[in-house]
Amino acid sequence: MSYYLRETIIDAAKCKEIIYGGRKVSIDINNLCYTLDDVADCISKLKLQHFEKTIEYSNGFFDVYQIEYTPKSREEADTIYLKLRLLENDKIQVSIGSFHL
Repeated sequence: MSYYLRETIIDAAKCKEIIYGGRKVSIDINNLCYTLDDVADCISKLKLQHFEKTIEYSNGFFDVYQIEYTPKSREEADTIYLKLRLLENDKIQVSIGSFHL
């Protein structure tokens, strides 16, 4: 069972309330030629069957997902590994800990 409500993660992603949790995440997303719209669309397509596990770190919990995602700019799908958590600043934001093949 996931630590965070998937529906809340999806709602935040649809509003593009997304924070890349470090330089490596930004580099990985850039290397995939994904835009913020692609990242938000990928996260918004997460279903229960994409959930793998929850990992606890010293800075909190991350839910791990794996999804086959095809960005609008391409025809073939990528298998994307994501580690996500929710941040509650003034509004709920998705923090991406990993986003890569």
